[in-house]
Amino acid sequence: MRVADPLVPQLAGEFGVTAGAAGIVVTAFALAYGLCQLLWGGLGDRLGKFRLVALLTLASAATVGLAGLTASLGALAAARLAGGATAAGLIPLAMAFIGDHVPYAERQATIARFLTGQILGLVSGQVLGGIIGDALGWRAVFLVLGGLYLLVGLLLLLELRSGRLPAPQLAAGRTSLLTGVRALLRRPWARTVLLVVLLEGGLFFGAFAYIGAYLHERFGLSYTRVGVMLIGFGAGGMAFALLAGRLVAALGERGLALSGGALILAGFVAIALAPAAGFVTLALLLLGLGFYMLHNTLQVNATQMAPEARGLAVSAFASGFFLGQAAGAWAGGRLVDAIGYPPVFVTSGLGLAALAAYFVHRRERRQGAA
Repeated sequence: MRVADPLVPQLAGEFGVTAGAAGIVVTAFALAYGLCQLLWGGLGDRLGKFRLVALLTLASAATVGLAGLTASLGALAAARLAGGATAAGLIPLAMAFIGDHVPYAERQATIARFLTGQILGLVSGQVLGGIIGDALGWRAVFLVLGGLYLLVGLLLLLELRSGRLPAPQLAAGRTSLLTGVRALLRRPWARTVLLVVLLEGGLFFGAFAYIGAYLHERFGLSYTRVGVMLIGFGAGGMAFALLAGRLVAALGERGLALSGGALILAGFVAIALAPAAGFVTLALLLLGLGFYMLHNTLQVNATQMAPEARGLAVSAFASGFFLGQAAGAWAGGRLVDAIGYPPVFVTSGLGLAALAAYFVHRRERRQGAA
């Protein structure tokens, strides 16, 4: 997902374009990744989620590896578009598979452990992309990643044929994607979860996307140091993943969501008021911990909002999250230009704390009605 970010300057130089024009390789992947979530979710309910993850992983080996063989920026952007499309189903379908086969009481801790792979991927993607790109060139980045996809895809096929997997839970009958989405949106609780994750993505990343620029402008930090500092967010997320079992037992879903909202608020306020760059490192740890406490609670509820169409439901959840991110980054950029960084950070923190409280309120009302 993030491996092409550090390659943009190199691509701009090779193809003789501006960095903004070379950024199409990042935009193309993100666009396809966000738009194709629903497609794979519905198919996973019909064909089997593990089976489709294995097939999409092998398909990603081809689409990602192909990017390393392209000879023009347009062809590379097309390959990244295809790569985003084939990779889009992997995380939502894997989460839905967990939802199918892990009891609800154990699901939050299980999904948190699953998140360690996602967090490590996001953190290491930019780092490894830069290292391999500098040492071997940008084509090697995609060829190596394509080879890794191929290896994992073959391992998944071996597991699929081993007989160890539980029988897949397949959706009864065949309905169109539009019909499935309409049926999902008729459920009040599903609408609540989808609305909250849409707003969460917008509020959080509308501010988080500009922390790097703020650190560069406010404290004069190099982009390299900014990149290293931002790893603190991933470290906070990893801390949650490692402590999830204890946190779930101690706080429950209600406590996790409310505490997550409070930590996000504290993190954003600390960044806005930080007198020195060193304070921001601790604030980023708080942000990572708080974000994953809240987001993981939403993820667990997403796996249960439509059990008979879990692949579609979790994919709709993921799609809403990415659409929220895109809208938030766009709006956040305009607000930063209009009112500055600190007000945007504080507003996002307050909004997310209120959103966490709203989600808990709606959850408790639903449980009371049941």
